[in-house]
Amino acid sequence: METVIVVFEDRLRKWGAYIIGIPIFLMALIETLNAFGRKLWVPFPCAVETVESLLVITTYFGASIVAIERGHVNVDLVTRKLPKPIQNCVTIFADVVGLAVFGLLTWGAWRMAVYAVTIMEMRLGVYRFPLWPFKLLFAFGLTLLVVQLVFNIIKLTHLSLGQAHYAKVDTIQKGETPV
Repeated sequence: METVIVVFEDRLRKWGAYIIGIPIFLMALIETLNAFGRKLWVPFPCAVETVESLLVITTYFGASIVAIERGHVNVDLVTRKLPKPIQNCVTIFADVVGLAVFGLLTWGAWRMAVYAVTIMEMRLGVYRFPLWPFKLLFAFGLTLLVVQLVFNIIKLTHLSLGQAHYAKVDTIQKGETPV
């Protein structure tokens, strides 16, 4: 299991910058072209729909990367003085609550995505803009977050039980057997 966690996190870290960066670049480009187009009375077609849809990718794929780094915003006024195993237990509890909440959201997102694919959902405007691919990406991004929360719970549980090096990339890369 340790190897699965390490490989998953390594690949998500490696490709995450591209998965998030490319849509951000595209959003900036589309909005720039749209701004110039509006000045010339020829706005960029489907600019709002495209940017809204690309925002889904940057938000929900980014959440799983933030979960890897444990980079969420937290206030540790109470837990800072507690022993490390207790801090890990509190963090595990927070991850379990997050898993429950995002698990329900993921379940609903997949139901919504499957329905959107079956009806080939489009947004009607001047042009027909397909929404179903982005609903699939939304559900997939939430799934990555749920998987990462499960992996965080597993890692912190092992650390709380006294293992010093669980799911560390450097342990696997050196050829040592994970303990």
